[in-house]
Amino acid sequence: MKIISAELIGWRNYEHQLFDFASSPTVLIGPNGQGKTNFVEALVYSASGHSHRTASDAILVKSGASEAIIRMTVQHDTRRLAVDLRVAGSGANTIRVNGAVTKRRELARLLPLVLFAPEDMELVRGEPERRRMFLNDLVAESSPALAGDIADYERVLRQRNTLLKSLRPTSAAPLGTLHTWTDSLISLATRIMVARRRLVEDLSPRLSTHYQAIASSSDFVSVAMSESIPGNTAEPDIADALRTLFHVKQRDEIDRGSTLFGPHRDDMLIVLNDLPARTHSSQGEAWSCALALRLAQVDIVRHGSIAGDPVVVLDDVFSELDANRRNRLGQHLSGIEHVIITAADAATIPSSLVGRQHTVIGGRIDA
Repeated sequence: MKIISAELIGWRNYEHQLFDFASSPTVLIGPNGQGKTNFVEALVYSASGHSHRTASDAILVKSGASEAIIRMTVQHDTRRLAVDLRVAGSGANTIRVNGAVTKRRELARLLPLVLFAPEDMELVRGEPERRRMFLNDLVAESSPALAGDIADYERVLRQRNTLLKSLRPTSAAPLGTLHTWTDSLISLATRIMVARRRLVEDLSPRLSTHYQAIASSSDFVSVAMSESIPGNTAEPDIADALRTLFHVKQRDEIDRGSTLFGPHRDDMLIVLNDLPARTHSSQGEAWSCALALRLAQVDIVRHGSIAGDPVVVLDDVFSELDANRRNRLGQHLSGIEHVIITAADAATIPSSLVGRQHTVIGGRIDA
């Protein structure tokens, strides 16, 4: 897949920008703080329906504007899609694809995109939430039904937690409603946990292969799920394991006003030479793990995509890497149909990814 054009109106520091992508790689060069990452963020938003930098849509709207508009045209073979997103400063957003109202969870399937960013170090060194988001995004992209399960799980979880908080003042409160929400949560959680397990099984060998290539090392890297249910639980027994935990720990959940088990408590462990990479990796090793994880994501998205290669965006990544890792990463991505790169210094971009350069200054991109 490739992006043909993007138009931003009232987005971050962009008043109005129309940009045609003439070739790949597309290289955006400019000092920090001028709008390179803001532009990339709009592309990510178009492909996922959310920002990778903030949970608040309101701050995406330029000061003084009532809404931000992103229009993007993408193409795979002879098929073209026109995407129109309107991000409200307050109120509901609207998403249209070829003029038809579209749900946010459909975007990732229609517009596959993989982002490499400096924040990817958090996938290795950060809190479990970052890795859960990574898994959820990949699972959701693989299936509209699973995307719906994840959205429904988050909704049921919020409602169940609200109910648990209301039960705290008294131990004699009726529990029938809680059991109803628990049954719904278990059903959704089981499908999500099975999907995550299968995804991690697919990721692990790809991660190891890419790590050895990026790091130029024979070190072994793998990923595995760390779940809030016993680790030896077979897939057919996940629902029963959750039900048992919710029954045994019901009083604890009421006292804490929070759901203590399920996908929202799980983690993806990245293991380097049999030790947790989060605590037992050097800076270079952690970066190699993060890059290898994104490369494995590219493989999986490409394999399951209806639109061919994902668009790959590298947002100021090369400045974080030494020359050897830059070159190896560039070699891995040189065959991707559309690569978009941002950098403050063009000299950091490996020769395999040098393309037409555009300057970004003050929320404007030259043609």
